[in-house]
Amino acid sequence: MCIRDSPDLVARAEEAARDEVRHAAGFSWLQSLYGASSEHPRAIEAPMHLRSPEEVALDNAVEGCVRETFGALCAGYQAEAAGDGAVRRLFATIAEDETRHAELSWDVAEWLEARLDVAARARVRAARSRAIEDLAEAIRGSEPHLDLAIRCGLPSSAQATLLFRTCEAELWAA
Repeated sequence: MCIRDSPDLVARAEEAARDEVRHAAGFSWLQSLYGASSEHPRAIEAPMHLRSPEEVALDNAVEGCVRETFGALCAGYQAEAAGDGAVRRLFATIAEDETRHAELSWDVAEWLEARLDVAARARVRAARSRAIEDLAEAIRGSEPHLDLAIRCGLPSSAQATLLFRTCEAELWAA
């Protein structure tokens, strides 16, 4: 079993990686626009071993099916709510990309699920459920600075909760 056996998923993953590079450049531009200082980005640590299908499925469930999916919805919100036109345009592009990335995550989840045994599938579902609970907790405990909410369209805790409930009802309930 190898993801290379699915050229469509591989091509979409490679495109998503290129998108993320563009997003980083966009955020760097945004930081410079507002005079924010930033630390040098940390390098992504690549695993030094071939991960099992279950390890990939667990990571995909948390990062892709939960965080990426919610991030796509938030970026769409910011594309509409940001007071700064340049920020709205940046987030409109990011929202479109992140929506494709979330769709990729769900397609990868489906592809992997067929390759996991019953116990592994249960562990993946449990990890996704924990990630959803963790996200709900993070949303309850955060309120963006008013200036960022206005300029960048960051959702308030109440607005983020509504976005979360949309994901919960339409995607995560399955």
